[in-house]
Amino acid sequence: MSFDDIKTLLIDKFGPELVLGEERTGLQPALLIEPGRIAEVCLELRDNPKTYFDFLDCLSGIDYGSDARLFGVVYHLSSIPYHLQLTLKVSKENNRDESDLPSFPSIASVYRSADWHEREAFDLTGIFFEGHPDLRRILLPDDWEGYPLRKDYVAAEYYKGIRIDYPVQPNIPLEKVEYRLPVDQNSKYTTAFSAYQQKIANASVEDMILNMGPQHPSTHGVLRLELITDGEIVREMIPHMGYLHRCFEKHAESLTYQQTIPFTDRMDYLSSMTNAHTWVMGVEKMLGIDQDIPKRIEYIRVLVSELNRIGSHLIAIGTYGIDIGAFTPFLWCFRDREHIMGMLEWASGSRMLYNYIWVGGLFYDLPVGFEERCREFVDYFKPKMVELNGLLTNNQIFISRTANVGVLPMDVAINYGCSGPVLRASGLKYDLRRIDGYSVYPEIDFEIPVGKGIMGTVGDCWDRNKVRVDEIEQSLRIIEQCLDRLQKELKRTPDFDPRAKLPRKLTPKKQDFYMRAEGSKGELGFYFIHDNEKREIPFRAKARGPSFSNLSVVPEISKGVMIADLIAIIGSIDFVMGELDR
Repeated sequence: MSFDDIKTLLIDKFGPELVLGEERTGLQPALLIEPGRIAEVCLELRDNPKTYFDFLDCLSGIDYGSDARLFGVVYHLSSIPYHLQLTLKVSKENNRDESDLPSFPSIASVYRSADWHEREAFDLTGIFFEGHPDLRRILLPDDWEGYPLRKDYVAAEYYKGIRIDYPVQPNIPLEKVEYRLPVDQNSKYTTAFSAYQQKIANASVEDMILNMGPQHPSTHGVLRLELITDGEIVREMIPHMGYLHRCFEKHAESLTYQQTIPFTDRMDYLSSMTNAHTWVMGVEKMLGIDQDIPKRIEYIRVLVSELNRIGSHLIAIGTYGIDIGAFTPFLWCFRDREHIMGMLEWASGSRMLYNYIWVGGLFYDLPVGFEERCREFVDYFKPKMVELNGLLTNNQIFISRTANVGVLPMDVAINYGCSGPVLRASGLKYDLRRIDGYSVYPEIDFEIPVGKGIMGTVGDCWDRNKVRVDEIEQSLRIIEQCLDRLQKELKRTPDFDPRAKLPRKLTPKKQDFYMRAEGSKGELGFYFIHDNEKREIPFRAKARGPSFSNLSVVPEISKGVMIADLIAIIGSIDFVMGELDR
């Protein structure tokens, strides 16, 4: 079904006043929807068998600036059965008074993944969503003043009496910064937080309130899980983020597209190459140079990304083993990952945060001898994976701890916006390397592993771990094919310059564009808004981290489990806080 067909279907269903207009200036057309009816539209698009937009990729809150006096929300929807994508936009004027926030209907009742995405938009942009079940701040403290992604935001000088050294003041200030004064919030916007406090107070009378993290090793970083338990049984789990906020999207508003690449590395810092690859492909598509990239560069990008994917999965498997109580697999995984770290450091000069993939090319060509050494690693590593499977994957103790635990049905995974190994473990063969066919992946032969319930139930913790194990084997196949091409028809030549296609200025046309790719954790997306053809800086750059949506499903599949099983469930998700709390 085409864009025009979808527009006609909606007008026939809801009337001509529903669609306020359309945008066709960029690579992805968008429908402008009457704001008060966006939930009805999403429900129709999800349930209509002709469209079946069952997946919410991304939801972005937008402040269009003080002059525009306009706020909006952009929805990127996907139809998994039909391989379709659709962009919807709603907007309304607002006087920027924090006692009267711009308000739109919540679509959390249509897509459960919208729950956290709307909370993030509320937290950072100050957009209120009517009908949301729990509209509290999600990344920043509940008593934070202001909304950091608003264009007129000025950081507070003090937080709880502690001076915040931002912006850094020179010894002789050249310009006086006017800090905002605290304002009394409308009680409407604090109702959800009051309800949460009351729920915790009521639960503490009969049940136990336990905090797991942020220091707990099984939370894999700075994440706090608030548990309401009846003895050892988890009645409810409430995740609290906000301990590692990297301000990525705020940085992106003041840096050029090329300068932002090192910041993408710091999101999923275990899979930095994939982050940069996704960002760069989006910028190249907006510039219209994506078809001009030499094949050798494309194959090198895929090669280093797949090496990084293996390294990320090795950490996931190794730390999962140690969560369950198996120490030796952890050491084996880190031993083998060290070879990958050494090769990527050899290529880029950095150990974890590479800044290797640039817009239009690469920082440098592969070092002489890299391909040979990489092939030696593949030959060395294949039997090591067989040993690892025997030690951990097929270990009866590991199976007993993970099989039939944390079962995630396919429909629930889709509705919560899960992607990557978490979604594929539920039985759905959905991989963006195949679906979107970006870079040179269409030229490469590989399989897409899915959960089969071999040891328990499809979508359980064991399946999620097994999918990552199988993906490592497929990444090795991809690497071998890349090496074949790089050592034969695409082999290095003295005159090859990996920077030859680098644009002198990165100034796309006015447009907005959502670029997605298959990261090691799932769908990694960047939504760009470029509004000035003379500037190299985006007006807005939203990052969609797969860990964010994947973690949101954990409270749903953790009800009624033992605390020990909760550890197994959390570890099976394989989230990284750098991209979750970006």
